[in-house]
Amino acid sequence: MTQRLLNPISRLGGLYVPVVTVLGYIFLFAPLVILMLYSFNFGRSTVNWQGFSLNWYMEAFNDRGLQHGLAVSAIVAVASALLSAIIGTSAALAVVKRDFRGKNLFSTLVIAPLILPEIVLAVGLLVSSVAAGVTLGYVTLIAGHVLISVPFTFLIVRASASALNPRLDEAAADLGATGIQIFLRVTLPLLLPAILSGMLLSAVVSFDNFVMSTFVSGVGTTPLPMQIYSMLKSGLTPKINALGTLLIVLNILAVALVLRRFLKTIR
Repeated sequence: MTQRLLNPISRLGGLYVPVVTVLGYIFLFAPLVILMLYSFNFGRSTVNWQGFSLNWYMEAFNDRGLQHGLAVSAIVAVASALLSAIIGTSAALAVVKRDFRGKNLFSTLVIAPLILPEIVLAVGLLVSSVAAGVTLGYVTLIAGHVLISVPFTFLIVRASASALNPRLDEAAADLGATGIQIFLRVTLPLLLPAILSGMLLSAVVSFDNFVMSTFVSGVGTTPLPMQIYSMLKSGLTPKINALGTLLIVLNILAVALVLRRFLKTIR
């Protein structure tokens, strides 16, 4: 009798995890599905379906403000990704291949932007830039995005560098290779997938950033997220849905590429 009572309870307990997982996915992705669906709406409403149309995608492509914001975001994303790769890779190799006093503290400071509130970092960079007499623009915008992107590159490259066989460097040195030659011919090719993954992830983080950009962008350097936010003040239209759909697809492709390369590095 007791066994018969326990069987239904056990079955219900076994369904708990999959049911909660499905509900969690619905909660996370249902708003995105609705946004993408209404990007094809014929009318201006974002809640009433009035027919299928691609007109809002055409309007999004022809909007000069969005074009300028997209260009600014692309420039900043590429520049910050390159700088983050250089800084993050250098820091990761220093931590993995060198023993020095305060190494743990150094690692903590590098990844600190992941823990600290971004608005605090943004205000600090803004105050520092004003105090130094630096005009708000591309320089401050790229610097801010590098600040929040370096930890991602550092963590990815450090994980890959920790898995390298140290005897490879020793073998190259025994064959007469200099430090630069060892890095260019041995270390860099092995770390290249991880570096590219960090660059792609940094570019995505930079492209989507809003908080830091709000504080350190200047006149003529308004990135795309801020441009979208300014459009929201004048009313929602499916043009924003169309642009959001394009950004979702772009981010999915970038993240998928990052995951693919990162999984290759840990095999």
